[in-house]
Amino acid sequence: MTDMQPKKMIILDILHILKKHSDKDHRLSQRDIQDLLETEYGMKVDRKTISRNIIKLVQCKYPIEFGSNGAETILTNIYYDHKFLNGELRLLIDSVLLTDGLPKKDRISLIRRIEGLSSKYFHSEISKIDMDIYGRIENREIILTLEEIGSAIAEGTQVTFYYSDCGIDGEPKIRRDSNGKEKQYTVNPYQIISKNGHSYLICNLPQYHDLTHFRIDRIKDCRKTDVPSRSLRMLKGFETGIRLSEYIKSHPNLWSGTPTHITFQCKQYMMNDVADSFGTDIHIEELSDDMMKVHVYASESSMLHWAVQFADAVEVLSPASLRKQIAETLRNALEKYET
Repeated sequence: MTDMQPKKMIILDILHILKKHSDKDHRLSQRDIQDLLETEYGMKVDRKTISRNIIKLVQCKYPIEFGSNGAETILTNIYYDHKFLNGELRLLIDSVLLTDGLPKKDRISLIRRIEGLSSKYFHSEISKIDMDIYGRIENREIILTLEEIGSAIAEGTQVTFYYSDCGIDGEPKIRRDSNGKEKQYTVNPYQIISKNGHSYLICNLPQYHDLTHFRIDRIKDCRKTDVPSRSLRMLKGFETGIRLSEYIKSHPNLWSGTPTHITFQCKQYMMNDVADSFGTDIHIEELSDDMMKVHVYASESSMLHWAVQFADAVEVLSPASLRKQIAETLRNALEKYET
């Protein structure tokens, strides 16, 4: 029990009680609120005071619902109508858990704040989650990185940063240029997307005229500049802008390159894998023996790695240049195991 609070705090105390102890499935009576005010705030109030303050909160546009038995001072089934469904909050928590490079204490802090968006009855089961299964911390700057990139995209300016790769000791190593100095990148930032459990920055290197990608958790010392960024519509193939859904489907695993028409065949049981990588808005021909022929638009470099991943089940039919690359890749791999 807390120390006795001044009477002018009653309306805020009632609001806090409703947020914490009620939702659509857990409604309170005026008597419940009286008991909670006394237990949590050491305040004894009458029924009229409670009803009067609840009505004031409703008049101030707080999302509080209640019923009435006809008497103005007797309210029933009182609850706070929280903005988020529990399923929506769980979706946000899953996103936090899968954010690369976020320290364990920051994950827990964010999840606690998300939990606070609902009543006490919402449980994220955070105590049952082993936070260490998500690997060691690689980048404690990730929140600041996202803020800098987001601000630069909104203002239309370039960003600079250093980029790290994972060393053989498991620690991040800053990329270096041909002279051995830490390499600083300057890019025109356009979008942040999530793919395969990682967040990526879609951007353009000013010396080129295409798009490239950088994993957000590997970006170090990101700084927004005052230099205006090049418009995306000035890049070849993006004169009308970019549709992220189409871009992701044409760049599975986010390998760069210009999308081209690719045809491959595989067993129909692979439809889930095909849809996961290329979406469902693709042309498919049903063949005999439970086979199917699939037509997609994707970059050859991304398709090369996707096809090799499923080499025992997928055969790329065209273009011939891609078939040649796949055959060479598989031959080189086979040599490693036959020697």
